[in-house]
Amino acid sequence: MKAMKLVSSLFLVICLIVTVGGVAHANAKQGVVKATSLTVRASDSIESERIGSLKQGATVQIQATKGIWYEIDYQGRKGYVHSDYIQLKSTSTNPTKPSTSADIKIFINGEPLTYPISKIPMVDNSTLVPFRAIGEALGIKVEWNQAKKQVRATDQGKEVLFTLNSEDTKVNADIIQVRPSPRLFEHSTVIPLRFFSETFGADVKWNQQTKEISITRQKPVSDSTTTPGALTGVIARADTLNVRSGPSRDFNSLGKLTKGTPVEITDFSERWARIKYEGRDAYVHAFYLDLAKDGKSPYRLMTQPVVSTTGQSTTITYGKLGGFIKTSEEKFENNMTIQTEAHELTKPKERITGLSNVTVSENEKGKTLSFTVSNDFQASVSDTEGELIITVTPVIKGNILSGKKIVIDPGHGGKDPGAVANDLHESDIALDVSLRLEKKLREAGVHVIMTRDTDVYPSLGDRVKVANDSNADVFISVHANAAESKTANGTETYWNSTYAAEGSEGLAQAIHKKLIEKLHTTDRGVKQGNFQVIKQTKIPSVLLELGFVTNSSDAELMKTDEFRKKSAEAVYEGLEQYFNK
Repeated sequence: MKAMKLVSSLFLVICLIVTVGGVAHANAKQGVVKATSLTVRASDSIESERIGSLKQGATVQIQATKGIWYEIDYQGRKGYVHSDYIQLKSTSTNPTKPSTSADIKIFINGEPLTYPISKIPMVDNSTLVPFRAIGEALGIKVEWNQAKKQVRATDQGKEVLFTLNSEDTKVNADIIQVRPSPRLFEHSTVIPLRFFSETFGADVKWNQQTKEISITRQKPVSDSTTTPGALTGVIARADTLNVRSGPSRDFNSLGKLTKGTPVEITDFSERWARIKYEGRDAYVHAFYLDLAKDGKSPYRLMTQPVVSTTGQSTTITYGKLGGFIKTSEEKFENNMTIQTEAHELTKPKERITGLSNVTVSENEKGKTLSFTVSNDFQASVSDTEGELIITVTPVIKGNILSGKKIVIDPGHGGKDPGAVANDLHESDIALDVSLRLEKKLREAGVHVIMTRDTDVYPSLGDRVKVANDSNADVFISVHANAAESKTANGTETYWNSTYAAEGSEGLAQAIHKKLIEKLHTTDRGVKQGNFQVIKQTKIPSVLLELGFVTNSSDAELMKTDEFRKKSAEAVYEGLEQYFNK
């Protein structure tokens, strides 16, 4: 029988840095957009439909908070924006909201604790600190269950299960009540530090005079250094490799490992391998490792598949671990098989609309994924150096674009805004038009591959590699122009003759014609250009210059929703004409 216990007057709380989806009503708070261009989505997911965008400085009314997303009113409908790009306006103090203190210092085994939050928060006189920082410092394994909104902490045979917004906490077989309950602070979940630390055998001391928290925990000594059957790795595809505190490039670097250094892998988080580094859990990107297991070397595996849906299009993405994994595909009527040299591969847990009879079987060199495609659907495969991507779309009868594979490259982005003038950033225009085009193409049953869909910067080489690895039909790079002369204006389209010359020129002519018809801008013509993204891309490719941000008339046009909408329509219609030749 489960025992119910009450943990009273808990002194401290810590936060888990995990993505959560709990809803907290925000009483219509106001916020201001910090990003130069912020995407508005139909639901609280990066994979959901894009319904528009907001400019920097725009004010939004926040109706509710859903994990890392803010629910807002967007043009009369419900929309969602990422909270990282919203600056909240100051409001009256909410008694249930955590206060903050910059005075408290925290030490773990004598070392100061660093944390990725702005200030130390407090709830009911309890102090909050980032969980991953404390968890890693104490050597406690933590897993997040997104579906159940639960955190599982395990170490040395003890298991603690926390549930977001619930006081009921499970410790092995017992249920106890923990107050304050786990909650959100700066998009992280908070749980009691003293309870958590002491449950796992740590000693917690508070010095009121110095406002310092000291936590001490002796790490258990293991008799063996290598776990039987464990994966091992060697740094193989980098001269030096960053070791990070978490499974993302956003986490701090703890140091570097040089080529040839062996590591033992304890777990994976998507494409990141968890290893031991200087006595603590740390992460390295698994692509750069050669793996071995049970005498097999190289040992290669696919990550758990990530399934995302946009409109009627479903994408299944496998990351490749342990280096490049060769794949080949075969089609026979409605049946498709993808043979891989991966030692490990699992089928999606989700039901995929348009697919049935999904199985994984052995082949001579690895694993084979097989499935049947429904009569009114189609499936296409992209095999890149780092990923295997399967896109399933409905057959749109009578649409010449249905079933095509198209790479869209929004120019610039991230650290590179491109041309800047007249309150415009080229990167924002390129992304906005590209996202509109992506939506139209997906609705037509097109397999769309984006070189970027947020404000990040892929290098020119990265963009070319995406195109050349994609086995796509065409590549389209979207840009805006600039010139020293403010009178320069109009639209021009570039192609290159190095590869697929005939197809590239034909694609440029078809799209450019529609751009001029739709936009009514000055026709600067179709030209050959030596831009890297079209010179080195081996499939038919074009680079579009929609207008000049340095020209006041063009700039005013490019600021409008109508111009961006018609730009996407023109490229879409140009593609229809190109494929209908």
